[in-house]
Parts: sequence; structure tokens; C-alpha cells
Amino acid sequence: MLINKDINRMYRFILSLGLSIVLTGGVMLNNNSGSSYLSFLDSMVASGIQGQEQSYKQVIYGFVTFLGSPKMDILWILIIAFFLWTIRYRIPAVWAIATLISGNILGVILKHIVQRQRPLLHSASDTGFSYPSGHVLGTVLVISVVWVIVIPLLKSRRAQIIAKTVAVIYVALVMLSRVFLNAHYPTDTIGAFLVGYTWFQFCEWLYYHYAGRLKKYHPFQKSVY
Repeated sequence: MLINKDINRMYRFILSLGLSIVLTGGVMLNNNSGSSYLSFLDSMVASGIQGQEQSYKQVIYGFVTFLGSPKMDILWILIIAFFLWTIRYRIPAVWAIATLISGNILGVILKHIVQRQRPLLHSASDTGFSYPSGHVLGTVLVISVVWVIVIPLLKSRRAQIIAKTVAVIYVALVMLSRVFLNAHYPTDTIGAFLVGYTWFQFCEWLYYHYAGRLKKYHPFQKSVY
């Protein structure tokens, strides 16, 4: 099985869930009070990231935020799922798609619960509520699927290390791009990372407990899982 029993998974889930709840609660309190220590931290971090606007940074971060957009996340996960399906990893392929879709739904629900307004002077193309960042949440889920399912398929240890390094850098760049482009507060991206990581831990648990049961159904009988 690609995702095996891990006694530490529950601890990771509880820790990330706790941090997610604390941060989400802090953001909601900030909405009600209008100003708080959280707002001060957001302002300080955002100022450090944005600094002086330079055209090349706008181009780079604009491209990164395009690659990490929810629409592109769907494209990436479909490409990954197609690749997995063709090499008989059919259960992982379906699981990957379900993980992203369900995670995005969770993100939308949280946005409407928290109802945090976006930063002032944000782009007109960035609509809807701010917390959590949909770009970051989707990116975390896609990269997590790549980390757990795709990278282990690489036979070279060196290739795996390089792929993991690129994956970490990519997630960090997406988070930075959303703040640099003034689409989100820093805590929006941190919250999205925590929510995405928490949800992925839960989806791994589901996979471990239920993936084997799918093998009795026709499309998955010869699937590697």
C-alpha cells in the first residue's frame, strides 16, 4: 500500500488541527475587534515581503500565482491522476482528485464562516473572502499528493531529494506571491497551509482504511494501491 499505517499521523493531525483552530479563531476575533496584535503582525510581515515594488518581482510572482491558481490546481491534479491511472495506480488517481475537490470545498466553507475582507488595494480579479487563501490551500494539497504518491515512484534518491526541494520552494513562492500581490494577508496563507496540511492528514487516514475495499469494484480490481 502506498500510504501505510503511521502512528505519528494522528499526532500531526491533532497538532495542525489545533493550530488551524487557534489561527482561525484569532482571525475571526480580529474581524470583530477591528484591530489586534494579529493585524500588527500581518502588517509587519506584509511590509517586509512587499518592500519596494519592482517590475521583475511583479512578473515572477504574477506567474507563480497563476501556476498556483485553483483552476491550474485542477489541471495539475488531472494530469497527475491521468498519469497514475495509465500506470495502474487507479485508486490513488481517484483519491488524488477527491482530496483536492474536498479540500477546496472545505476552503470555500471556511471563507464564508470567517468572512475576512481582502487587503485594501487588492486586485479586482481577486474576489471573495480572504481567509484562507484558495491558491495556497490548493497548492498544498496538490504538492502533498505529489510528495506522497508521485515522488516515491522516482527510482533515484537524488531525484527524489531534488523533487522535494522544488516542491517546498514552490509552495513557499505561492504563499509569498499572494502576499506580495496584496491578494491576502500573511495569516491567510499560513492558515491555508495549516488547513491544507490538516485535511491531507485526514485524507491519508481515509486512504489507509478504505482504499483496499475499492479493489473489489470493477474499475479498481487490478489497481496498485
